[in-house]
Amino acid sequence: MRVEKLPYDVLGVRGIAATLLSDPSAVPGLILPRNSAEIPEPPERFTLEQRDELATALETGLLPLTPPVAVLDAVRQLRQPGTCVVIAGQQPGLFASPLYNIHKALHVVRLARTLSAAWERPVVAMFWNHGDDHDLAEVNHAFVANENFDLQKLGLSSLSSGRQPFSRIVLSEAKHRMGATRATLEDLLRSEPHCAEALDLFCPREGETLARAFSRTMTELFGALGLVVLEPDWIRAGLSGALIDLLADREGGPNALEGAVQRGADAIRAVGHVPQIDPSTAAFLYHVDERGRNALRLGSGGLQYDGEQGSRTRAELAALIHQDPSAWAPAALTRVIVQDSCLPVAAYVGGLGELAYHAQLLPLRDFAGVPRTPFVPRFACTLIEPDVEASLVKLGVSAESILRGGGAPTAEDDGPQVPQVIEVLRGIGARTAREVASQREALAELDAALAANLKRTGEQMQALLERICEKAERVHQNKSGRGQRHLRRVATGLFPRGLPQERVIGPLVYVARYGRGWIEDLLAHVPAVPREHLLAHMTFETKESR
Repeated sequence: MRVEKLPYDVLGVRGIAATLLSDPSAVPGLILPRNSAEIPEPPERFTLEQRDELATALETGLLPLTPPVAVLDAVRQLRQPGTCVVIAGQQPGLFASPLYNIHKALHVVRLARTLSAAWERPVVAMFWNHGDDHDLAEVNHAFVANENFDLQKLGLSSLSSGRQPFSRIVLSEAKHRMGATRATLEDLLRSEPHCAEALDLFCPREGETLARAFSRTMTELFGALGLVVLEPDWIRAGLSGALIDLLADREGGPNALEGAVQRGADAIRAVGHVPQIDPSTAAFLYHVDERGRNALRLGSGGLQYDGEQGSRTRAELAALIHQDPSAWAPAALTRVIVQDSCLPVAAYVGGLGELAYHAQLLPLRDFAGVPRTPFVPRFACTLIEPDVEASLVKLGVSAESILRGGGAPTAEDDGPQVPQVIEVLRGIGARTAREVASQREALAELDAALAANLKRTGEQMQALLERICEKAERVHQNKSGRGQRHLRRVATGLFPRGLPQERVIGPLVYVARYGRGWIEDLLAHVPAVPREHLLAHMTFETKESR
């Protein structure tokens, strides 16, 4: 694998992320390190008993996945005082899509290893599988390109929007027709050398939940590297305990909690941006019952269910959580707070969208007594396959220009102008249509029925010439090295659907085509604290041009 580096902002950095990357002090207290040396060693916050409970819960949750020894060793290290965690997280996408899940996993492995060497103590790489979420529209599909470079959207039958957490959606052939989806994938990928292995790895299995399918795939891909995948249900008691602590009265009176949430939003507004989470409408936590997740939001005098008159006091809610810890889950506003209450987190790796709400939650961290965890923007990468690279050469453009141009060659990459003969023929077609139509009234004097069809006849004559022009353009494009097939291959391979590759395409196709070796090859190039965008050239034998 050959890797080159582009500026970090090649895909564009906007909004508050652009402000914070240029000036982290714009939001006081935000720890946004420029290198690993700027990540402070966290002090010990956990007792031996708490560490033992955490390690036991994780080991119990992981055992059904038959994790590699490296995973179990990492979990057991959490029993040792001083052991800490580098963590990233994401919703469990179908087939582990999209690619940035792979990037996050590789990044936490790299950063954990770097910090462990620098601090001379164990640092565990961890991936938070956000099985508590219920937004199926984000995770119920994946995209795969066919031989014409059209993206096909694949999903499971009867997997539509709802309020059930992903950890409770049990998949079955009878309901979700998983075999049909697998058959479609096999048809698309049957020529790839590792197709069978990839389908076994990524396709959900009978009886798995959406969350469990993701945990299994990620553990199989990264377990040998020591990555610990965590499902929130495994540490539910601790998370609910942290929610109870968050609801407790503190210095500042009964409105101190609301004040902390509001100060975070105000800090974002103070630098000219809209808060990522609107505290007036955002869910604070969820109660989970047979209907699914039910949001409670901050309101006058407490927290309120949607559509309910009146509020529940924080003390009342704390008592309810204590009675049934398994029935409660944090929301986006509180997840990282309770996560960092339960885990010895040294650094969080996330996308620039996540940076926006991490910056907003600093006052809530202070209110809860949770450390201000350093935020490390995840590394970004575009995979370039040999056939895509060959098309770039044919087109005479660079991958950087495609990324900066949003998937299309930029103005300076435009090819030779359309030959004059094509423009002349188009002009003849347009004039012919007009001139034929101009004789309509004269023809009507002879026969009204003939005149009625005259305009359409002129348009048909123009259409016939247009077909010739289009064929001539294709010949010209092919002769000048700018065939539409090359353009489609490049656009689909590097910037599908007008979005960066890592946000659309999943890892299944690359594993089917190249096996798993490229993942560990890529790890060797992942920076601990990135300040560039990587172009990873897949240096296998170039495939025969399709």
